[in-house]
Amino acid sequence: MDTQSKNIMAPTDDEHKVELATRGEHVEDTKDDNMATEVEHNMTVKEAFEIYPMAVIWTVLFCVCIIMDGYDSSLMNNFYALPSFQRKYGAETSTPGKYAVSAAWQTALNMGSPIGRVVGGFIQGPVAEPLGRKKTLIGCLVFLTGFIFIQFFASSIEVLLVGQLLCGIMWGILTSLAPTYASEVCPLRLRDLLTAYINLCWSTGQFISIGVLSGMSSKSQSWSYQIPFAIQWIWPALILSFVYWIPESPYWLVRHGKIEEAEAVLRRIIRKTDKVDIKDMLALMERTNAREQEYRTGTSYLDCFKGVNLRRTEISAGAWSVQILCGLSLPFWAVFFFELAGLPVTESFNLGVGMTALGFFGTCCSFFLIPRFGRRTLYLGGLCVLTFIMLLFGFLGIAPNRPSLVYAEAALLIVWFYIYFLTVGPVAYVIFSETSATRLRGHTVAIALIAYSLLGIAYNIASPYLLNTNEANLGAKTGLIYGSISLMACVWCYFRLPECKGRTFEELDIMFERKVPTRQFKSYVL
Repeated sequence: MDTQSKNIMAPTDDEHKVELATRGEHVEDTKDDNMATEVEHNMTVKEAFEIYPMAVIWTVLFCVCIIMDGYDSSLMNNFYALPSFQRKYGAETSTPGKYAVSAAWQTALNMGSPIGRVVGGFIQGPVAEPLGRKKTLIGCLVFLTGFIFIQFFASSIEVLLVGQLLCGIMWGILTSLAPTYASEVCPLRLRDLLTAYINLCWSTGQFISIGVLSGMSSKSQSWSYQIPFAIQWIWPALILSFVYWIPESPYWLVRHGKIEEAEAVLRRIIRKTDKVDIKDMLALMERTNAREQEYRTGTSYLDCFKGVNLRRTEISAGAWSVQILCGLSLPFWAVFFFELAGLPVTESFNLGVGMTALGFFGTCCSFFLIPRFGRRTLYLGGLCVLTFIMLLFGFLGIAPNRPSLVYAEAALLIVWFYIYFLTVGPVAYVIFSETSATRLRGHTVAIALIAYSLLGIAYNIASPYLLNTNEANLGAKTGLIYGSISLMACVWCYFRLPECKGRTFEELDIMFERKVPTRQFKSYVL
């Protein structure tokens, strides 16, 4: 293959300006803009940390709210294995003295948070765009503090469901808000690391959740499930203690014409140095916003489905949805699955702790892989490995002599969990955070969250029926179903997922506008 076919040459600036002019559009390039773009490309990761220390700190603190979402994600599924929770919200089974929450109510409770996330994701766009990222965060934390009371004091399973739904709305807003903020505050060289950090927060929440539940698994009192609910109050209280000092997104300020405030924020998050000029960075943000306006990029949900933005929305929603399609719900039911397979409750929770610990470790390792391998390679490669493991797990369910294979199945789930948090888990956050247009980022991320949550609802409905001994009782054979769907997700990724590593938001705008083919993104020359 010759050099020309590898590196597809873009139209020159003059040619592109003629193209824009024929459509009644014009973007004026300035020396400041071009200098800022050059600085972004030439900056190393080490230099980015040195020059943008406060951007890193504020992003890290802002995204702590995601710990709550990760904590809740593995909470309810594991409650079903707690004897005290079964007695409080379940019904007595045919075995005297043994209680269980019915599959129907398990499904309803598992749907509470995802349905709430769908509503929250939809609300986030219209709320966060006029109010700003910071005010939206504060409002969510205040409401969430009150909604946790409903979960804690729920006297019946119906009230508990209401609490799950209301908290889910707040988590939906926060889950789509955090990656939006992180991508708009970080420089190019740190954008992948700090958006992937969101997945670390999520896995941290899971690790804390399963650890708390493991400690409570031997308790017979109602505190064994009330204490895990009460721990959720820690996060709103912690974030509200410093949220006043968190700066607003500079991109949001530019879009709303608050140029002086945007400049003030940049001076807060960028250390004074000769390498980066504040005026240049501000000019780049203004030009990016102006270019998107001239591409007729609006700021409504409808605009996400118009023109080239439809492709960007598909990529964002697809990248997040694949997290569910690859079979993520099965490891979430790991403790319940281990117990059904015959392992003691305590041992089942201990395996769950080990699994989430490896997930946390995998996300930490991903910080070294993402800058090196980029998005597409790591995401697609990881997804193929996950598909293979899930199918292998399913085939073990067909094998005879099932009791002796329980630990082998547990080992496969643990390895699957590690690979997921090494690849697909964190990289998905990078992809949907940077793929959307800056003017539509909040709305696009919200749509991606809605797609993710709707699929989560479908899988949460299916999983208890597939696993439960009183229903389909497929056990490990469920892996064959999820693995087959994951295989189809691999095909989508190969043909539709571009490589956006090392591209500024303005460059991505231009490439999508020029309809660069998916597999040519990496080598495309601007």
